[in-house]
Amino acid sequence: MTLSRFAHLSSLARPRIAEPDNVRLRLQRNEKPDSWSPDLLAEIFNSIPDVLVSRYPDPSEFQARLAQFLGVAEGQIVVTSGIDEAIRTLMLLNCGSGDRVAYATGYAMYDVYSKIFGIDPVRIEYRPGEFLTPEALCDQIPENTKVLFLPNPNQPVENCFDIGQLRFIASWCDKHGIILAVDEAYHFFGGPSAIPLTKEFDNVLVLRSFSKAFGAAGLRLGYVVAGSMQIAPLAAIRLAHEANALSLHVGLRLLDHFESHVLPAVQNICAGRDYLRNEWRGQGGQAWGEHGNFVLLKLRDAAQLKHIDSDLKSNGTYVKASTGGPLDGCLSITCGPRPMMVEVFEQLMESMKRHG
Repeated sequence: MTLSRFAHLSSLARPRIAEPDNVRLRLQRNEKPDSWSPDLLAEIFNSIPDVLVSRYPDPSEFQARLAQFLGVAEGQIVVTSGIDEAIRTLMLLNCGSGDRVAYATGYAMYDVYSKIFGIDPVRIEYRPGEFLTPEALCDQIPENTKVLFLPNPNQPVENCFDIGQLRFIASWCDKHGIILAVDEAYHFFGGPSAIPLTKEFDNVLVLRSFSKAFGAAGLRLGYVVAGSMQIAPLAAIRLAHEANALSLHVGLRLLDHFESHVLPAVQNICAGRDYLRNEWRGQGGQAWGEHGNFVLLKLRDAAQLKHIDSDLKSNGTYVKASTGGPLDGCLSITCGPRPMMVEVFEQLMESMKRHG
């Protein structure tokens, strides 16, 4: 029988997102929109040990390589199943009935896990073109808040704090007994990192994923970096095997090929992002996106948004169209290399001609 605390889960629906039949450019999920090169894929899969499937996974080699890559001690890292697992575990460890968690709106799993654990959510809304200062953000956090999840940069509205501003937020949270979990899913696309703050503050954790810059959303591989006070309970409650052997193998190879493949791919995505943002602005439109793998474009109104979204879909190009709220009339577009973004921009311009 389900515990009374979780009796409400029978009414919590989590439908899966169906993949449309005609997808050619999948630009609505903030993944790597193109494939890795055949030479990298061949090296990854041709180097799989014969015993990889038959033996339990051992994360030690991956964790040691990751620590070296980040410049931190191995004991500062816990491997997770994407950032999702870290979010869920932090809520489980730190929040009880009547407690609150605060987070910037944008990533659906913050809402999902708040509902699962019966936690009172404090949703901090960002608005396109309006930078929320650290002081204004902290003013929105009420008493009984146990964890502040801070995507930096956020998506789809890209509020991005620099290290000094992150330090202010960390200090404020520390004084109020709040854990600061900085979600750096989009690190490497231009934003700063809060990892240095894990050595200054006991209440700071950094959550990262291999889904974005490393172009490996299918691995469900992530990690947490923190000081000993925060990392110890996370390590204690981890699964017997925190990631499967194939994910660890691919993650290790991507780390080994960071300079030769991953970083150039990130730079190509940034070039495509900057092209699309600047071209849209050049047409007199509003566009945002400087620190992630996406841009946010403002359309004239909901009717124009609907027509353009429909035209893009007819071409097999899927983006995220928003109606209502702060994002009313906006398109969020996952970015790829410049040639891909040139094609998307041309599709947008062709649709604009038809729908003004």
